[in-house]
Amino acid sequence: MPRIWTCVTFWLLGFLCVLAAPPSRAAQPAENLFPETTKGFLAVASVPSLIEHWNQTQLGRLMADPVMEPFADDLRQQYESRWTGVRRRLGLTLDDLKDVPSGEIGIGVVLAAPDRAAVALVMDVTGNLPKAQALLEKVAENLIARGAKQDTGTVAEGTQPVVHFDVPPPPEIEGAKNQQVYYLLTDQLLVASTDLNVLRGILARAAGTPRSSLATLPDFQVAMGRCSQDAGGAIPQIRWFIHPLGYAEAIRAATPPQQRRKGKPVVEILQNQGLAAVRSAAGFVSLASEGYEMVHRTFVYVPPPYKNAMKMLAFPAGSDFKPQPWVPRDVATYTTFYCDVLVAFDNFGPLFDEVFGGEEYMFRVAAECQQDLEKGTVPQAIGEQLDKLRMTLSPQAAVATRQAGSVWEITDQDAIYVVRKRAADLRAYLQYTGIWAEVLDGMKTQEDGPKIDLRAELIRHLGRRITVISDYELPITTTSERLLYAIETADEQKVALAIEKTMKTEPTAKRREIDGHVVWEIIEEAHLDVPEVRVGAIPSLMPDESGDEDDSETPKEPFRLLPHAAVTVANGHLFIASHLEFLTKVLRLSAQRETLANNIDYRMVDDAVGQLSIAGQCGRSFSRTDEEYRPTYELIRQGRMPESETLLGRVLNRIFGEGRGDVRNQRIDGSKLPAYDAVRRFLGPAGMVVASESDQTTGEPKGWFFKGFTLSKEQ
Repeated sequence: MPRIWTCVTFWLLGFLCVLAAPPSRAAQPAENLFPETTKGFLAVASVPSLIEHWNQTQLGRLMADPVMEPFADDLRQQYESRWTGVRRRLGLTLDDLKDVPSGEIGIGVVLAAPDRAAVALVMDVTGNLPKAQALLEKVAENLIARGAKQDTGTVAEGTQPVVHFDVPPPPEIEGAKNQQVYYLLTDQLLVASTDLNVLRGILARAAGTPRSSLATLPDFQVAMGRCSQDAGGAIPQIRWFIHPLGYAEAIRAATPPQQRRKGKPVVEILQNQGLAAVRSAAGFVSLASEGYEMVHRTFVYVPPPYKNAMKMLAFPAGSDFKPQPWVPRDVATYTTFYCDVLVAFDNFGPLFDEVFGGEEYMFRVAAECQQDLEKGTVPQAIGEQLDKLRMTLSPQAAVATRQAGSVWEITDQDAIYVVRKRAADLRAYLQYTGIWAEVLDGMKTQEDGPKIDLRAELIRHLGRRITVISDYELPITTTSERLLYAIETADEQKVALAIEKTMKTEPTAKRREIDGHVVWEIIEEAHLDVPEVRVGAIPSLMPDESGDEDDSETPKEPFRLLPHAAVTVANGHLFIASHLEFLTKVLRLSAQRETLANNIDYRMVDDAVGQLSIAGQCGRSFSRTDEEYRPTYELIRQGRMPESETLLGRVLNRIFGEGRGDVRNQRIDGSKLPAYDAVRRFLGPAGMVVASESDQTTGEPKGWFFKGFTLSKEQ
């Protein structure tokens, strides 16, 4: 959990390296101006105030130090490069935001229609009209230089002229359509959007015309309201909102068809697995506030009902979050939380089937069949085709809509058929189910398998508390990070027996003994002849005429979270470590004074957590940021950040890289960075609390509240 806010810190570094401080001025909330179809939203209440508070933080003072200037300059350039999407759509660079706004800036992603997304930006320019006008002129120059055509008109919602640009797509994107950009400047606002109707709606709301808005959306109100309640009504420097599935739909709609992910859309997978229950997420972020270097609040609104994989996310409240005696004093991060492991296991099947089962193309029917599907009736043509395949439907077959106007599901007894709309017809697929059940059955009955009932012999004997710790090994290399997962056991002896049965049939597992503990080390050896298992690889029922291509983004090599894992059962826990050496360190820890519970940084954070008074806590995390950031910093100095195998490294490469997942040349010049000892004194400890919350009226689950902070190193 602390890794999420590590990424936020790096995002803020880049953002604040770009902006400079103009005079401060208040602005009306941007959420009042954006439509209720906004799926992603971020607002800075006051750029000057944000910069002022940033300069008060230790990180702000660090980045202002002359020794960090080369890094700050490179970081600014990399962050600017990640603004490319908005720059192409609106013609704005981050540098353009320096002197123009006098108050709030809001930017949002809007699903303007089921198949059309838009980007919109609202900027308070009260008192800065000459600068705003100059900015418009600069935008026009930039877009015209790209071949855009410009014209001017008006809309009924106002008397101000609307400047319209017809912008050709980048030459490297073949077949893409021209993009439309609209600008409008009033006495107080500079508004930009890629959709004219979105801009007109913003203008109408700014004029006081009653209209629904993002601020009136119940899901927005619930999530933002919970954050505001904890903040005591104080206005944060940064606030954000996202509707997860809606945002994914908007991003897909904004992506040219030829660039979209092939195969089943991720949005559909998430919907099928019940993730539509995540109605919204919103948060506050403030710097140098409330006695913290940084404080953040997030609420994820997840009201029932739940289905499929969504049922896995059961996090009951816990009572003990103190580091266990085996947690070393010098770990970089420590996270512990409560999870109903048995419930998660029992609801894992649908997700496994969705990902690994896949669909098999069967036949196509005329587009006219869509009318019956939308009425909830199985089209006669589909029934006839299934008869030919000897897959006759029963009278109980039911039709459900997965995605309005494009994807339907026909359920009949144990069979599921999926009908997808294509350009000129409808295509039917057989969805494989029961794959996870087959895997579990194979583990019990296959001759060369472990002969284990995974649920009865292992999962049932696990507890609810899960702990994750991380560390690193010196000298810093691309593989220095160490991770360890620990699951509390209800019956240590039975868990150990189940692990032994499982590992004995694993060809890459080697049995070791360390201080009386049986440890299974997963080794990688090129000469091991491990047969490939293809789940759901069933011959086609008919020749594949679907016209679908393989998923070009599917990795050629299987991804393994812990390729060098070491597993054991000890101290009342099932341990799974990324490296044998790290597990050995944990097993040999005996002196009480060497545990994390007695670390001064942890005690400072624990004292701060104790003052939060948050009920229903299900998880806590602790981070020594001076240790957590060290591997990343040293790899940047070495010029090897693109090769990093750490989780944070992969995320940063995604933020600052080409976004293709390939190893790239490092763009940030780290050769002039000072030694890490000059930096770590600016990095204080951090903590976070997570609580599962229920509706006070109904008692039903409502969502999860996160509150985290970073303390000053000087405290």
